[in-house]
Amino acid sequence: MLSGLRCVKRRVSGHHVGVVHEAAATGYAREGERYHRSRPTYHPGVARRVVDRYGHGVVVELGAGTGIFTRQLVDLGQPVIAVEPVITMRSLLAETVPEAEVRIGSAEAIPMDDGTVNTIVASQSFHWFDYRPALDEIHRVLKPGGHLVTVWNVRDESEPWVAALTELVDRFAGNTPRYRDMHWRRAINSDSRFGSVDEWRIANPFPTTVEGVVDRVLSTSFIAALTPDKAEAVAEQAREIVSGLGDQFDFPYVSQLQAWRKIIEDTPADDGF
Repeated sequence: MLSGLRCVKRRVSGHHVGVVHEAAATGYAREGERYHRSRPTYHPGVARRVVDRYGHGVVVELGAGTGIFTRQLVDLGQPVIAVEPVITMRSLLAETVPEAEVRIGSAEAIPMDDGTVNTIVASQSFHWFDYRPALDEIHRVLKPGGHLVTVWNVRDESEPWVAALTELVDRFAGNTPRYRDMHWRRAINSDSRFGSVDEWRIANPFPTTVEGVVDRVLSTSFIAALTPDKAEAVAEQAREIVSGLGDQFDFPYVSQLQAWRKIIEDTPADDGF
């Protein structure tokens, strides 16, 4: 859960959006465009796996951001309802993936009726959720036997320069929720209403440049929330780390997918009364 962390409650035009962590609300509102241009797409196999295994009917994507994974799903013919609470990100999402149905909402306030969804996807977003209410909402809207799927691009820190970049960024993280803390995963695994059914990963190198890496660093939520002078100091340190890598090089990522199935509860036998 996000207890003890600074969060922002949002309501837009009468719609309850739920809780947005302050780092996400501030950083992504400032740097939505930088986020979209600097973040890698996911390995094509991840999108294909979602569509082939879990793409039955409409997929609801929570925390869809600027639509990076949404676009990959739509390009495979998958209908998507994309839910995003931050207006800057949501505007870019609607612009870049007009084929998707974009809705205001969050994991804690999903704009769907009870038991109407076959699959919920969270791409690079589940760590932002307030886990207990989010899982309650996901359980509410999923059909019996429906699936929750998480998708990630994770930096490969076995590469020394990537590890150095992570060390730089981590100085400013504070208590911001991260993929790496695995709190998100423990929350799902400890919820008896969901059972793990899938785990998959594949290398996903992303061609980039020095300035592409700088953009990637500056698009990090808590870096984007820094004052301009502090952010520029971080940018200069990032440039130093990657300055000897050439005009273009690969940023090593690993694309990951995990899936859980909503457990169908036993129903009482009909005793005739």
